[in-house]
Amino acid sequence: MDTLEQLNDLIGRIYDAGTDHAAWRHVLTDICRWTGGDVAQILVLESTAAVPFFNVAVGYDAAAHARYLRDYALEDPRLPAWRRLPPTVHLCHEVVDPAWFDRQDFGAFLDENGCRWAMGAIDPAFDGVAGMSVRRPRRAGPFTPEEGRRFGLLVPHIRRSLALVQRLDGLAARARLAEDVLDRLDRAVVLLAANGRVVHVNAMADRLFESGRLQLRGNRLDSADPAEAAALRGLIAATLDPRPGGGSFKLLSGTVGATPLIASGCRLPDRRPAAVAAPQAVAALFLTQLGASRDDFGQVLPALFGLSRAEVRLAAALHEGLSLSEIAERLDLSRETLRTQLRSVFDKTGTRRQGTLIRLLGDLARESRLARRAAAVTADTARPQ
Repeated sequence: MDTLEQLNDLIGRIYDAGTDHAAWRHVLTDICRWTGGDVAQILVLESTAAVPFFNVAVGYDAAAHARYLRDYALEDPRLPAWRRLPPTVHLCHEVVDPAWFDRQDFGAFLDENGCRWAMGAIDPAFDGVAGMSVRRPRRAGPFTPEEGRRFGLLVPHIRRSLALVQRLDGLAARARLAEDVLDRLDRAVVLLAANGRVVHVNAMADRLFESGRLQLRGNRLDSADPAEAAALRGLIAATLDPRPGGGSFKLLSGTVGATPLIASGCRLPDRRPAAVAAPQAVAALFLTQLGASRDDFGQVLPALFGLSRAEVRLAAALHEGLSLSEIAERLDLSRETLRTQLRSVFDKTGTRRQGTLIRLLGDLARESRLARRAAAVTADTARPQ
């Protein structure tokens, strides 16, 4: 492999390391070979941080590396010198008097660890230390301008790769925060890819699987009860439908002895870069256990649509067949207040007309009764004779 091919290959692997932290040590080893060094380091240390954001080194042991960070990194005279200069590669003996090191404990430390001579570059846009360097022992002599030039060919690509590391690390932190938020919800959440496979479940969903109430087969949501399994497949298909109105709800009775579940689904906004997660979640299912209370609307409507208590009262009254005037009299509210609540109910349920809302409430009530009857039959079966 000739020099140009070596350079192109090394640059390519520098960018590969931007998405694979484990690859940096191999890349730094090859940077040493390319530039004539024995030790190489990339360090990103924020000025207010106790530990580096990013820190990879090859050529000397971890204890020596830790001592350098603790005792010398922020006092290293080469760092402020490099920071004042253009963000290109500079040789240490050109920016700091070499004799200075011989008069300091720092110089003895460098000699002891085989990194007396160095060439490096600092990122001036970073608050703290963000630099890369290649070093070698005293006996090898100072780096030459040609070796500095070879390192300089790599530095812009290392900077871009580190920017990618920071970007992905930030996205990963946001993903961890999102997972923590999902785990704190009081209902089960199942995230689905476009092909219907499950890509993430929160803590409440994990409990459903551990209890055997629902199952994962081939990374797909399933149930031991054939009717419930078919209902789940229908709900998932409706939720994944990209056309407006995609998504639905189901009340799942399950097998004998199972607690009924309220299940609903929605598509997720497509605002994430495709490269961040594969497969990417495009939809979510929400599952809530139905209690023994006969006040089904009081439990189902908040769980499915996030309706407030006042909005639930209004919806239940409409389901009974009352007009807005009759509801206003019963609840001692003005018609304008009820109209405001009704607009909110329309928005949350995805309906636009009162007739459509009442049909939706009728469907919910019918499925609630079926689920409640199934639970009652189960209780009667389980009761000692």
